[in-house]
Amino acid sequence: MRLEVKISGLPRDKRNILVLACPEPSLAGVVAVEYLIDQLQMEEIGAIKITEMPPVIAVVNGAAKLPHRIFYSRQAGIVAIRQHVPIPPQLYAEFIHKVLDWAEENKVKLVACLSAMPALGEKESDAVYFVTEEGLVEKFKEYGFVPIREATVTGLEGAYLDAVLGRSIDGVLLIAESKLLTAVKRLVDSGKVATHRDVIAILNDLVGRTGPDVGAALKLVNAVAKLAETQIDTSKLQEHASKYAFLVEKNIEALFKPMEAVATTARREVPLVF
Repeated sequence: MRLEVKISGLPRDKRNILVLACPEPSLAGVVAVEYLIDQLQMEEIGAIKITEMPPVIAVVNGAAKLPHRIFYSRQAGIVAIRQHVPIPPQLYAEFIHKVLDWAEENKVKLVACLSAMPALGEKESDAVYFVTEEGLVEKFKEYGFVPIREATVTGLEGAYLDAVLGRSIDGVLLIAESKLLTAVKRLVDSGKVATHRDVIAILNDLVGRTGPDVGAALKLVNAVAKLAETQIDTSKLQEHASKYAFLVEKNIEALFKPMEAVATTARREVPLVF
């Protein structure tokens, strides 16, 4: 993969941490990164061009932008990658390796990938879970994060961990419990969803009606604030999170209707977009 990082300059600050979203259906990580950029009024310092991807241009106030842009907060020491379009799964592992190469060259001290998962218990908790290399477990426990006790990490999260382990740069996968993913897991566990296609259709429809999981995003923003040892006003996100929780609860009952009814929503094919 040819990946070009076009950047105006990143100060060599020993506080600098890099934050990026691991693409997953709830889009919690994407919302968290967007909120950080907006709330901290981060400055755009560069962009990433992936030549293997079909040409995609993001338009912001009439200006043409590359779809993967780099932002920086000098005050908080946070670097963030804003993704207007998802990285194709077949390119994601190499994308992560290239980003980590760039982060190491610029002396970034920590890379945090933000993701979400269904609740581990009966209900979603405010805990943020983590996976990191063995020598860093105690460090992240001190932040108040909870280690994942036992699991097999695959997919894009697995690709990220595989890329970051063993490097000189510290890396962590931060995971918040998602009300959206919990609702879909309950449906799968009920036996009313038979195929992966059904799950994707239901996720697309639910995200289309309720939006991304801002509740999980709120937990991830608070986690990044701890890592950066800074204060981030989350009042706007908190307001949306309470409304979101109501919307998801309202739609859970509909998810448990017979699959004939669900099939109608599947035909709508509401796409997942950033």
